[in-house]
Amino acid sequence: MPHRLRLALALFCVAVFALLALQVRLHGPMLEMDQAASSWFATHRDAGLTRAMLLVSSVHQTGKLLAVSALLAVVLALHQGLAAGRPLLVVPLGMLVNLGLKDLFQRARPVFEDPLVQLATYSFPSGHAVASTVFYGALCVLVFAHTRSRAARAAACVLAMAMVGLVCFSRVYLGAHFPGDVLAGVAVGTLCLLLLSLRPWSRPARPGPGLPSR
Repeated sequence: MPHRLRLALALFCVAVFALLALQVRLHGPMLEMDQAASSWFATHRDAGLTRAMLLVSSVHQTGKLLAVSALLAVVLALHQGLAAGRPLLVVPLGMLVNLGLKDLFQRARPVFEDPLVQLATYSFPSGHAVASTVFYGALCVLVFAHTRSRAARAAACVLAMAMVGLVCFSRVYLGAHFPGDVLAGVAVGTLCLLLLSLRPWSRPARPGPGLPSR
């Protein structure tokens, strides 16, 4: 990824998270919109969709994604060396960052009379959103590292974005998070990918004294 594009995306993620965090801290108007959206989903649920979203949410629990990431890292290390699984390190690191942010903001989860899920942890940012973003983002990094096929790379990016979007939707639909929580989670996860998983920025090597420059 070009230096300028990475920097612009990182700054955008910082701005999005800062805006959402400020709303949580100051009890801004976003909180009312969050509550309205969560209440709408709570009153417009479908039995079949609820079962599907419960499955999506269960499959993408942070502990499960952490275990899958560790397994993939071991497989890659055994077949291609320790460096091959390095992009997957962003998964546990992203989860640790999320835990710290939850404790910092301590936003309560949505409350309903008949909740589909009951969790004792804090709501902001969404752990599922962070975990799915870093997990599928790391898989994209691995695909980019192993193939130059534009079709394969595009398919990996589209699939990753679709899965992250599905996980985020499941958390809001089930009443586990407010929309602002999952947006913040995606921003945090993307920032972690940019800072910890992708290859470091580098400058083109200069020709040595005995080599002609081109």
